[in-house]
Amino acid sequence: MAMFGTRTILGLAIDELGVVATELEIRSGRPQVRRAGVFPWEQEFRPENIRALGEQFRRFLRDQRFSSKQAVVGIAAKWVLAKEIVVPRASADALAGILSIQAERAFSLNADEMVFDYCGRAGVSDQNQVLLVAARRQFVEQIEEFVRAGGLQAHSITVSALALGTALSEAGQEHGYGLYTRPTYCEFWNQSNGRPQSIQYVPLGSKDGTSNDYTPLLVSSIRRLILLSSRQDPSRPCQLTAYDACGFPEEIVGSLHERLSPEIAVVNGVTQLSSQSGQPQEARSVAAAAVALTAVKAGGPAVDFLNPKIGAKKASHRQRVVVWTAILGVAFLVALGAVLADWRRDRLDVAAYTQQLEQMSDDITAAREIVDRVSYAGSWTSRQPQFLECLRALTEAFPQEPRIWATSLALNKNGKGALVGKTNREESFYEVLDNIKQNKAFSEVKMVHIRDAGRDSQEKEFAVNFKFEGAK
Repeated sequence: MAMFGTRTILGLAIDELGVVATELEIRSGRPQVRRAGVFPWEQEFRPENIRALGEQFRRFLRDQRFSSKQAVVGIAAKWVLAKEIVVPRASADALAGILSIQAERAFSLNADEMVFDYCGRAGVSDQNQVLLVAARRQFVEQIEEFVRAGGLQAHSITVSALALGTALSEAGQEHGYGLYTRPTYCEFWNQSNGRPQSIQYVPLGSKDGTSNDYTPLLVSSIRRLILLSSRQDPSRPCQLTAYDACGFPEEIVGSLHERLSPEIAVVNGVTQLSSQSGQPQEARSVAAAAVALTAVKAGGPAVDFLNPKIGAKKASHRQRVVVWTAILGVAFLVALGAVLADWRRDRLDVAAYTQQLEQMSDDITAAREIVDRVSYAGSWTSRQPQFLECLRALTEAFPQEPRIWATSLALNKNGKGALVGKTNREESFYEVLDNIKQNKAFSEVKMVHIRDAGRDSQEKEFAVNFKFEGAK
């Protein structure tokens, strides 16, 4: 980033409600908000709608007189997974290698389908904590496609809440908690020494948009989240910085402070952010302004799914791959000459073998029929029907009440399986999960996720991985 001259950068905060855009002007190294706007989704953000939404967004930017074509994108925490990992002292390259190995195990997901990045350092002590963050590769590509359809070039894709955490550290608050509120959800994170330790997405349901509706729910959510994430005495005073993106009056921050003090001091993060980027025109643009500011900072965003630190070194070996490809190409041409020399001789042998196979085809067909019949009969006479035993054990784990049900079950011959289902009561899911774990016939029982089944649905969707060992 040049420290002299003038340039503009566009920050986009994308979530389930739409896109909030904030344009920063950087003049002689000092950022200032030029304009901000909100683009609500006219249709659901799905692969078949992305190009149409991008073209609508392009018209929105033109009508609102946004001029910058360079964008930094922040996405909601709902679309990422995060887990704190303990790593030894290591260089940046070694740390990326360590985390690339641990990533698939940490989330029980196929690493090829995910993009991983992390924030934190591993050169402080023998035991260091870093926050490993993952996003679906297909979703990242969809965000890129939407930005391109909008006539923009994406420089990075980060998490909006982590961008707010970076702004919080720039304001001198390296320890504490952060809260980002939107009409239907809030995002909560805690950080130490300027490094995020956890990040959570909390749905708030459909609200009328008044502070009277939100304040009691936020108070209870804040107490619960701080209690779950705190690593120190929960009774010790702590500070929470609130970033309101609902357009509420400033009194809501004061109301939260009154209800939570003296254990939790609540401060207004929008005021702190305005000292770095200028006061946003709308409260809803606070996250987009923080996302745009990551382009100004020397270190860039805390995580970047377009330029991840994990797997980034693969591109640096491209020249070596090209050299080896050339060597293999030459070797292939030499071998091809030898093959062509022998081809004429081998043609006669191939023709003879082909004739023998044609003569034996009737015998091969009869033998295959016998094998199929024996295999089919064996499946009925087996004394260890593993699949039926597993199905019976899983059925016994479910309660009689019709509040939870399975939608699919996968089980391979090695006993590894995956159970997917839905529930309208979260407690029922944990009851089923405990029942499966307590059954000695199962091992390696892991919860993959439990999340909202849909935008307007009251149901939650869950997934559990396990290994069926058989009856003990």
